[in-house]
Amino acid sequence: MISEPYLIRVCLYYPVSTADVPAMPPEKLDVFVTADPLWQRALAEVPLTWFEKGTALRVIKTCFQTGSVKIRVASGFFTIRGWNYIRPHTRGKPVALLVGVDEPGEERARMALIQAIMRNLRTGRDLQRRQAVAELITRIENRQFQLLDARALSHHAKIYLVDEAVAIIGSSNTTGRGLLEQIESGSLVTNTQEVKKLVEDFERYFALAQDLTEELLEALRRWLQMATPWDIYLKTMLALEDLQPLKMTYPKQPVSYQTDMIAQTLRQIRAYGGSMLVASTGLGKTVVAIHVALHLKHEDLIDNIMIIGPKAVQRNWKQECRSAGLPCEYFVLKILDMSSGSAEALSDFEDIAKAAADQRWLIIIDESHELRNRFTNRIGKKQNSANERRASKRLSSLIKQGNAKVLLLTGSPYATKTDNINNQLRLLPHSGENRALLEEPEFAERAWWVDDTDEFVHLPVASQLTTPHVAMYYGVKDAQGTYIQYGSDERRYIPKVRLYSLEFPLDFEAELSPLIAQKYFDLNTIGLFQKNIERLVRVAWTSSPLALKGILQRVFETPGGKNAFDFSTQGKATFKVEKKRRREALEPILQLLDQQTETSDTKLKALVKLLELHGRQNEKAIIFCERRATVVYLKDALDKLMPELSVAATIEAQADSFEMKESQEIEKLIAAFAPKANEVKAGLQKNYDVFISTDAHGVGVNMQDASVVINYDIDWTPIGPIQRAGRILRFWPKARTVHVYTFVPTLSAHNPLASELHTIQRRWTQLMDRHEQSTRLIDLPVLTANQVQDIAMSDLASEVTLRAGDLDVEQLSNLDISPYYQHTAQLQLHRDYALALPSDLVSAKVYTEKHPAIYVLLQHDNQYHGLVYTPHDQQIRQPETVKLLDILQCESTTETAAIDPDEIEALADECIQVWCDRNHIEPKQVLRECAMYLCPEEIQQGVQLIF
Repeated sequence: MISEPYLIRVCLYYPVSTADVPAMPPEKLDVFVTADPLWQRALAEVPLTWFEKGTALRVIKTCFQTGSVKIRVASGFFTIRGWNYIRPHTRGKPVALLVGVDEPGEERARMALIQAIMRNLRTGRDLQRRQAVAELITRIENRQFQLLDARALSHHAKIYLVDEAVAIIGSSNTTGRGLLEQIESGSLVTNTQEVKKLVEDFERYFALAQDLTEELLEALRRWLQMATPWDIYLKTMLALEDLQPLKMTYPKQPVSYQTDMIAQTLRQIRAYGGSMLVASTGLGKTVVAIHVALHLKHEDLIDNIMIIGPKAVQRNWKQECRSAGLPCEYFVLKILDMSSGSAEALSDFEDIAKAAADQRWLIIIDESHELRNRFTNRIGKKQNSANERRASKRLSSLIKQGNAKVLLLTGSPYATKTDNINNQLRLLPHSGENRALLEEPEFAERAWWVDDTDEFVHLPVASQLTTPHVAMYYGVKDAQGTYIQYGSDERRYIPKVRLYSLEFPLDFEAELSPLIAQKYFDLNTIGLFQKNIERLVRVAWTSSPLALKGILQRVFETPGGKNAFDFSTQGKATFKVEKKRRREALEPILQLLDQQTETSDTKLKALVKLLELHGRQNEKAIIFCERRATVVYLKDALDKLMPELSVAATIEAQADSFEMKESQEIEKLIAAFAPKANEVKAGLQKNYDVFISTDAHGVGVNMQDASVVINYDIDWTPIGPIQRAGRILRFWPKARTVHVYTFVPTLSAHNPLASELHTIQRRWTQLMDRHEQSTRLIDLPVLTANQVQDIAMSDLASEVTLRAGDLDVEQLSNLDISPYYQHTAQLQLHRDYALALPSDLVSAKVYTEKHPAIYVLLQHDNQYHGLVYTPHDQQIRQPETVKLLDILQCESTTETAAIDPDEIEALADECIQVWCDRNHIEPKQVLRECAMYLCPEEIQQGVQLIF
């Protein structure tokens, strides 16, 4: 039995003669054509064929409006914008949509079509998109709209079927471009038999296609919902973190926190031409710098790379650049302090500097704190170009040519005062506003300048991250400890840290104290130079008997002796005490030093006890000394006292001096001492247990096979101990505790001259004061004065006091870091949630400004732009990243402000148009990532009162 709807459909269509249709123009007559007067009038208003822009939409609107039963559409693609053009004419009629793509195939993901529709929804401007989505949701819920994916059928047709009366065949997809913007061709089919055949074919393909209606409904519902301010905050950080994947040979992929460092550094270099990255030792500044260089090279912003750094890490840098396929010129910093023509490498630098204006360089200055002192003589003389160190002058001249980008890398920029930081900052391109109030030449380079260490992290070119912060917000905890995930299957644990201060008495205190107090080592000059030799004596005295013997022998022989001091550069300088008296006083002390054995050296005995303690745990140790003679002294002493240990040293004794070994030999020693850290595959002749060095190899090198660092001598600034500890304060495949010891010299309490010898103790006191200040800008604290726990050392307990304290990394997680990382800490804690957030979010939140504003995050040409638009004055601005995140900052519990979504949509649309107009960009070239209405507190309070 035939159903009633079918009978009605048959009654609507029947063959007619020409005489029966007087209203139809002769050129539009067909063999079989509808006799419905509505269709007759509709078809009389549109052409049968066309080849032009916009006509397809006009024909479709007319036919859709006229139809009454069902609309079927087959299209290569479908967009909400295209649907928006025709949706008013489809009301009351079910719509079946069959969509294919240009490159069909079953291998394409089922959700790809939905994703493409949603991507197009957030492209450009469309004031009606929210209403279109809301209506489409209603139609789907009422079973008035179906979307089927016909990509697997190799479907590429564009056909619009209205009832069984008309077929519109052409080239127009159901998109904004296809219906209105592009020149399209098409024709009308009104032969009812042909139309019926097309409807039958459509239904056959429709039955074979995949129904995506529910997936589309879910995506549209989610899109229509208001997001929370927290979602916008996280989404913005995730977008700003975005780094475009690169084709590269470099095997080291950045881990989570390094990705943030790379993104922030790139933003700073793009905006200002330079960046200063301060990061704790072991966080991978080299890896970050290589990725920054790769991105700048990919973006065609640089041609070549120049690296300035310590000699000890030259080989490592070259290997990293070679692995990444980056052209690299490496210059040891000390070379740049030489006079012209002194070295071939310096000539190469000068050749580059001459041609720098025609080349685009990325200049990476590793361990930039080595340039913290700009002037060679800072006391008693005016600081000017006459006494500016050559390295600073040469680098400044090169950078001022304006064609270089600069990246400063350090873990410890601060030593004694803020000038240390400013002297490094002045090496960045001066692209910011000059902050100096005076116009004298010496104030001309103060675009980046701090008057206090607290200001540093707030500079737009500064970026600072600490190991405690990484541990707290990027680390993952398990039963063993806290680790960072490297790749899919590698964990590296953040070490626990135990600090020790070991107070030892000074030998020969009774003999040397009176001589220092009576100024036996003072010169007859004025000012600083008066204490030069006395200072050398004090340093050697606290270091080792061999170092002390060497300096006292020189005093003994001056003037005239083989090893006498040369005072020719200091005018007529001589010792205040005549030579005869000095010789008489020093001769018995030199005899005592000759007679002293290793077993009578209190400081050395304490060292042996420490090495025995850690040797039982198979823990390697690094010993840092201030004097070269002490390195040799300890090497010989340990070989004699602890023959079971294999000891490496970077200094060797020659005929009349102590000299550093050749670089290649030292590199082999480091590889044999720390084969795991340096990824040595095979071929080692020896594996060392102890490594003894000066600070020349306390920077940059990887030696974390060891878990013990011993500061046998203290330093003048906190940079030395921090760099030394940094050799082992690095992530490791196993959870472990690292130990940092510092030997602190002390005077006897009953020494009557203790007050006059205050400089012995003052050196340690000043170092601790500077260390406390510098921890605001550098690595973990590595010195301790805390008397947390006394550790007895058997027979040395009466002579040596060893105090220790554990470093609580989590308590240090709020050490000063860049505000950017304070924000991204929240992203790290909620990364999985943020990654699941869709694009094109809309929200509203209360903020503290007086006027309403709209925040819109756009993507254009693979770059993100965070815009804040105030409609009251039509001003649009793009705040610096940290300032933008400060505006958006909120908690997960922050409520969404009560604002009409349509108002948000209208303002966001206006913001997009204003930005596009100002930048001469077509709106269709931008993608909307998210938007948030910023509502003043007063307005929101008023809304709450109303409701």
